[in-house]
Amino acid sequence: MRIQSDNTPSRQSALTELGRIAVGERVERSGQVVPSSIDSFRIRGDHAEVVHKVYGETITELPILFYSDQEEIVCNERLEIRTIDGKLFGYGDNHTFHIWNDELKKYAVTTTDRRPQIMDETVAFLQKNLHPSKARLIRWLPVLTLRFVIRDIPLLGYWQFSTRAVQTTIPNLRNKFDEYIKLFGSVQYLPFLLKVKKVKSNKPGMVYQYPIVDLVPQFSFETAHRLARYLRENPNADASHWLNEQGDKPQQLSSAEE
Repeated sequence: MRIQSDNTPSRQSALTELGRIAVGERVERSGQVVPSSIDSFRIRGDHAEVVHKVYGETITELPILFYSDQEEIVCNERLEIRTIDGKLFGYGDNHTFHIWNDELKKYAVTTTDRRPQIMDETVAFLQKNLHPSKARLIRWLPVLTLRFVIRDIPLLGYWQFSTRAVQTTIPNLRNKFDEYIKLFGSVQYLPFLLKVKKVKSNKPGMVYQYPIVDLVPQFSFETAHRLARYLRENPNADASHWLNEQGDKPQQLSSAEE
């Protein structure tokens, strides 16, 4: 459980955002457009066709590389609150918050040291004059965002995947990322698979399916054990270089042209 981070904010990466990846889409039901989950990755952005050309139209696995070890860049978790029409009004880490200031036309920074009730105040402000059925939708929600490079895509830049699945995908991805950092000392340029599948709820009286996204090292347990031992003995070593020289060769996924 992270969200609040003691890390000093890093400067933005020089890499360009190429597009975004989701496991949901908007569909029309009973005359209304509502979100619906799917069991494959939805690629969005100007370069989506480049990814589909390599990995096909229906994508459930993506080979990825993290371009940094800094969680605030490549595996960032934060709290967000949005207006009733979906605009991002504020975000923060339980201590430092960025709240939209309409007069200044920018996000103003404050902390819980200066304004201990900032979260409740923001909710109350956005709920004002809303019908109770809409007011209850205004709340702070955790959001986890991964930023990574997709292997075999001939473009220089990163892709972004965000999730609000607080009970499933958020803890799964966050905890695995943190464990891999702890185990290997670094995840930068190590080969991983980002995978999605739909699972059934096992709660009594509830019958529904939902997607869960997983992060899997693309090398064997034996190789991971050898790498961890090597890094303990050589703390300044390059994990990706060792894996390339000594470890498993990442399995190549079938391309759309095969």
